[in-house]
Amino acid sequence: MLPPVMTQSPLHPYEQWFHGHVDRYLALAGEDAFMVERKVRHTRRVLAHARAILKEIKPGATFSHVVEVATLLHDVGRFPQLVDQGTYDDRAGFNHAEAGAEILESQGVLAPLDEVDRRRVLDLVRYHNRAVVPEGLDPDTRLGLHVVRNADKLDAIRNNLKYLNPAAPHGKALKAGVVWHDAEVSPAVLERARNRQLIPFADIRWSNDFILFLCCWLYDLHFRYSFRHLLSSGRFEELLGRLPDHGPLAELADMFREDLERLAEEGADPLS
Repeated sequence: MLPPVMTQSPLHPYEQWFHGHVDRYLALAGEDAFMVERKVRHTRRVLAHARAILKEIKPGATFSHVVEVATLLHDVGRFPQLVDQGTYDDRAGFNHAEAGAEILESQGVLAPLDEVDRRRVLDLVRYHNRAVVPEGLDPDTRLGLHVVRNADKLDAIRNNLKYLNPAAPHGKALKAGVVWHDAEVSPAVLERARNRQLIPFADIRWSNDFILFLCCWLYDLHFRYSFRHLLSSGRFEELLGRLPDHGPLAELADMFREDLERLAEEGADPLS
């Protein structure tokens, strides 16, 4: 009996291009090559989260394929950003999401897709790092963007936890000049957190501001998988553990815990 024919994954052509793109920047990154490798591992974990969300919401095959392609390619702009700017900080004048969409379009990476799906992938890549989802997107693009952004945030919380201490190497968590302090918090940040609002990065001054910034991502998640992963992994609790155990920040931590437990049971509107 002949062995079964092994068919290529629908992601295969995009995987091939992605590996070539990464290899090019690995060769250019020099002593920062380890940062390229970290971003590749991040991409793999984000793709795993996105697939878990897709398994939960059970959309059509075409929608799932578009989201998987966009998730695999969402950070391709990070590699030229690192090599050309020496940083992964978008506020240094290089928007990695916009750059990623331009790279994909100029190099014809998405040629196997039809026009509608090609534009949707570009939108998911272009908007995945926005502070808020743009208005006016069609429902499928909005839903797909939520999948990519949820998956990205879940891994970003994991990554930031590694550096949320005053002795963090390379200043990764506090790279924007944020000052580590056990007790200080900006009043405007505290007020936004109490109102369950997202916190603008421009408002962040202290390390507790940054921790609250990450905690408030809870209110930008849209799928039961996302809430349950934060709860079961223990990472959200670890994040809350970096806040003072007394005063208004401890009260906020209790609010976040209650909200996460409720959302893990009830979920949220996936199109909100």
